[in-house]
Amino acid sequence: MDSLAAAGLLFIDGWTEPEGLIPPVVTGLATSCPASEGRVEAMLDVLEPQLHERANADWYRLAVEGGLFSETDRRFLLAMDTAEDDGAHWFCVELQDEWDIMGAGAAGPLGSAPCRPEFRMLSLDGNVLLFATTWEHAISTSVLKAPHRSQVLRRWAEDLASGSLDYPDEPPLSPAARRWLDAH
Repeated sequence: MDSLAAAGLLFIDGWTEPEGLIPPVVTGLATSCPASEGRVEAMLDVLEPQLHERANADWYRLAVEGGLFSETDRRFLLAMDTAEDDGAHWFCVELQDEWDIMGAGAAGPLGSAPCRPEFRMLSLDGNVLLFATTWEHAISTSVLKAPHRSQVLRRWAEDLASGSLDYPDEPPLSPAARRWLDAH
């Protein structure tokens, strides 16, 4: 949780995940969602002189404009792996007054190094997905409203729900994918 604090995120203890949220494993394919599905993207070259500042500004702008959180309630969900190694789960966090998602955050649980993000965030109601990734020469931050309408994500969830990607001795992916599809 110290690394979350460095990013300016406060872990909200006691939050219980409601039924029907998109499973984090499904959101892993969000970078494949085209603009025609409503994806709005901000891309920056990794050689951009003000990469850190601009990347943080893009993240915040997309988060507020997209509806990840509001100015009065800055809580949202963050996909993170657990110590049990059973895949990613949603955890509730709150953005603090001092934050650095793309710098200290990306150097910790939100990426691989400063300005090398790899994360997925979801609004509390599950209707806004915000995600970032690092490409060869650029970083991308995107927001997708109504992820349940995305054909890319729905097809991936259908594949997962079939059970064909469940492996023995690992927690199955199919039940969560099926619950999400059935809820939407």
